[in-house]
Amino acid sequence: MRNRRCPSTAPGPPSWPGILLLLLALLCAACTGIKYTDQPSLLVDLTQDARPEGVSTRVLAKAEDWRNSGLLVRKGEQYAISAAGRWRVWATCAWTDADGLNMYGPFCVDWGNAYLKGWSHSALIARIGEDGAPFGVGKGLRFTAPADGPLYFIINDTPGHFGDNEGYVDVSVSLTRAAGSLALAPSPAPPPAPPKKKAAAPQSLPQAVPQAASAPAPVPVEAQPAVVQAVDHEPAGLSTGRRVALVIGNAAYPGAPLRNPVNDARDMASALRGLGFEVILRENATLRQMEEAVDELWRRLRRGGAGLFFFAGHGLQVAGRNYLVPVDARLEAEQDVKYRCMDAGLVLGRMENAGNGLNIVILDACRNNPYARAFRSQAEGLAKMDAPKGSLIAYATAPDSVAADGSGKNGVYTGELLKNLRMPGVAIEELFKRVRIGVLRVTGDRQVPWESSSLTGYFTFNPGGPGGPGGR
Repeated sequence: MRNRRCPSTAPGPPSWPGILLLLLALLCAACTGIKYTDQPSLLVDLTQDARPEGVSTRVLAKAEDWRNSGLLVRKGEQYAISAAGRWRVWATCAWTDADGLNMYGPFCVDWGNAYLKGWSHSALIARIGEDGAPFGVGKGLRFTAPADGPLYFIINDTPGHFGDNEGYVDVSVSLTRAAGSLALAPSPAPPPAPPKKKAAAPQSLPQAVPQAASAPAPVPVEAQPAVVQAVDHEPAGLSTGRRVALVIGNAAYPGAPLRNPVNDARDMASALRGLGFEVILRENATLRQMEEAVDELWRRLRRGGAGLFFFAGHGLQVAGRNYLVPVDARLEAEQDVKYRCMDAGLVLGRMENAGNGLNIVILDACRNNPYARAFRSQAEGLAKMDAPKGSLIAYATAPDSVAADGSGKNGVYTGELLKNLRMPGVAIEELFKRVRIGVLRVTGDRQVPWESSSLTGYFTFNPGGPGGPGGR
């Protein structure tokens, strides 16, 4: 028999769950999201307008209205959707990608009332036309359009509660082929959702959200053809000869300035331009500026070619993930890192998502952690990241180790890299081996550069004469 407590008529202590729900209800009175002001007025029909790259748009988590992709889909045609980015729907919910997996936790439950049942509140969904039925998209989907109409996207949150959302995902849609079926192709299985709880949806105070970034003005470069050699397993896009690099040097950290990163970035940018790269250069960048620069790199790599990302500055590892520190980061506790720094894995994922075939990531970011006193963990340097197929990741030192900042103009690692970068005919794997030998010599074996490679083709920075592709 279940034990029961006798009800008391005396006043008791305040009901904290009730007070909390009341406060949340008051906060949610202002949780209506924003409206897009840049919805396209004209639609692209890829069956008539041949665009191999398709169309792209940015979907804001904070936007209450459906995002018009600018694409007119045609009944019976098959389309491919891909989405990259991160967002979250409430302050206590986890940041996720467009799949929305693993967003729920002890302080974030499935309260129901999402647009599409069976998908998490932070999943990307779509519909065709103003009155079309929503369907799940996640990070990727191939589908056959059941009707003509504009294609719309939105985060799968509760209507009327978008104001506290944060982040965005960039979505690309391309035409794949005509299909015989007129029904939606099977969607990926929706992520598992926990049992629903009947309660009012909790919402927090509105948070700032990254706005749709305008493309940064490209750094002027001298147009020079770059020759890329390849073997039988040449990754797609290398034969175009295009090379695009994003170079970031952060040194002006309040309370923890560094001597070399800006010089490292400038010298690396100059060397890469001489080797035929289009270069996007950013110095002492904020988080917003870093995110916009990565977006610009992704847009350029969508057109094919080899991609390169170089970062010099402070880098941290938290819970096995690597973060690159912008100059405006205020890190008072370990949990601040994932919200105020750039996830290096996200950069790698964006480059992989571009589909260009070959990517190189160089991280001279393994210096001492200036925020260690505020952190629970004692991990130093950067954690190991496995390179996706067609990629190479180069670290200034081995995982969980610290690199030297350097006493001269350049850091030890970047200085050795610059010495070897222009050597003609040297394969990239051999080049980084030479850099490693040089750093070991300079540091007395205290710093050991390290690489993770899954390259499937042959690449050399300078396949030509002494000056590289440009002859300098």
